[in-house]
Parts: sequence; C-alpha cells; structure tokens
Amino acid sequence: MSDELNGQHYKRLIEFIFECDQMDNLKKVYESLDQLWTDEFNSSSLNIFSVHKESHPKRYCRQFWKSKQQERPLSTKELSIIREAIKGREDIIGSWIEIELSCEEFIYVLSCGESFEQLYYAGVKVKRKVQDKLLNYLVTYLNTTSKKFSKFSEADKLKSLVHVDDVTGLYNQRKFLKDIDEQIERFNDQGEMFSVIFIDIDHFKSVNDGHGHLVGTQLLSDVAKVLTRVVRETDLCYRYGGDEFVIVVPTCDSKNAKDVGMRVLNGISNENFYVSEEKGMNGSHTFSLSVSVGVATFPEDAKTRVQIISIADKMMYKAKQSGRGKVCSASDMFDEDK
Repeated sequence: MSDELNGQHYKRLIEFIFECDQMDNLKKVYESLDQLWTDEFNSSSLNIFSVHKESHPKRYCRQFWKSKQQERPLSTKELSIIREAIKGREDIIGSWIEIELSCEEFIYVLSCGESFEQLYYAGVKVKRKVQDKLLNYLVTYLNTTSKKFSKFSEADKLKSLVHVDDVTGLYNQRKFLKDIDEQIERFNDQGEMFSVIFIDIDHFKSVNDGHGHLVGTQLLSDVAKVLTRVVRETDLCYRYGGDEFVIVVPTCDSKNAKDVGMRVLNGISNENFYVSEEKGMNGSHTFSLSVSVGVATFPEDAKTRVQIISIADKMMYKAKQSGRGKVCSASDMFDEDK
C-alpha cells in the first residue's frame, strides 16, 4: 500500500487543519475530527478517552468526549479493546496504533494531547487501512493543538485566581485598580464617565467578635450575592478588603450612581441573612445588616485614579459619621458647599 496521500485525503486534511486553527475550544476540534473520519473513511463515530499519566494497576480509562450524533457507535466490545490498548500500551504516547479486528476491520487509537495530569486518545473503527502518513500528520497536529489550548486554559485559570476574592467570589482590589485605569482610559478615548461606589457593613466588627469569623465569612459571602443581584451585569463588583466592597458603574453619572447606591442600601437592609449552626454558633441565627455607602463620579468629582478612590471612600465615611445606613454622594456635598 502506497504511503503517499492521495489528493482528496490531502485536501480534506488541509481543510481540517484550517478549520481547527480558527477554533477557540478543543471539543470543537474533536467535532471536526469526527467529521473528518466519518466522511473520509466511513468510520465509526469518534470517541476521545482520558487516562491518568501516573502508571497504576487501577489506571482508569474514561470516556472524555463523544460525538452527539453517534450515528455509527462503537460496540461495548470495541470500546473495551480501545480502553485496554490505552492502559497497556505506553508506546502510543505521542503516536498511534493499529488493531486488526479482521481482514476488513481495523481500530485506530491515536494520541491526541495531554493536560497536567491526563493523557488523551482518540479511538475509531474503520473498514480499511488508513495511510501511515495521514495518521502521523493527525497525531502531530492534535498534540500541538492540545498544547496550545492547554496553555490558554491554564492562563485563564491563573488570571481568574489572581483577580478573584476567595471568600466572596467577587473581583479583588488588584482587579479594581486595573479596571479603574481602564475606565479612565475609556473616558479619555470616548468621553464615557463612570462612577465608583464604596460600601462598608455597619458594626461588622461586633459580629466577628460576638459570633466568630466563620459566621463573619458566611455573611461576607451572602452580602456579595446581594450586591451582584441588585446591579447590572455590566457593573463590576469587588471586595476591597475586610468588610468593604466597591462597585464600578460604567457609563453612569452622579444621579444614577446615587440611585445604584440606594438600591444597594435597600437590598442589604431588606435581606434576612441566615447562618446555620454549622458555622460555630449555638443554633442557627438570622442577621439584619445595614451598610454605609459613598459615591463619586469621574470626571465630575475627580480627575485621577487616586482622587476617585479617595473621594468615594471619604463619602462612605461621611455616611458613617452621619448615622450609618445612608448614601452620601460627592456631588451632593459639593452642591452644599456652593
């Protein structure tokens, strides 16, 4: 059998590679690969398997992906043959093997990439042999593509971990400072004002002192849920530190920002925060909380990142000094001074 790729197979392989290079998801690559096999070789539906890198007597081989259609599914016996080959053949890492079922039926198992802990393989059955050259091209491309997506995935995870507060699930202070710079840049480019809202839970220290930090942590998480519920999806919520939160409201003037502050204030004060006895208390308990809110708008009230943060923070403390459970806006304060 000639190892030269015929024109049709070569053309389809190039089309497959071009399609996959435009994709942003590895499972879309598998869908395209499944189509390639079924169209060109009248094969069974494709199955992708994963196995842990560490060699172990109970090394499980699990199905990682299969086509939704499964027009020509592999039989239970054929799936078992593929699994045993994957678990027992170390030589297919970065390569492929051919299993002859009969003179007219073959199973191919192709290495198709890896993650930090897992190795991935494609299993498929055909009614005629496939050229070595095509299989080599496919294995090389699939392993290279897998590495690319693995790097993107790890980078996304690291970015997410760097910018998300582990207690509340909101963005953290580092992300807040970065986003403020981006909002200022957007104003400079497009003239879009924005507002910053600082929020502090009133008398939160007494909760921690009286009921313990487990209760306090639960309440912080629950307050964060209320914040995300009362604002728009385009508004950005952060835990600034301790029991302080911040919201950045894009394309928002001082009047609308104060309205958002009032929604936050009412959302928190109208909520009953339930904490179960598992959090270290003698029985479950329901808390009522209030917040003090400070609002500032760029560029009405400030011209720099330091100024907008400082003024919104000062407005929050002004709300506390005025009796707590209030919203203080920088624009209102400036109006009073005129």
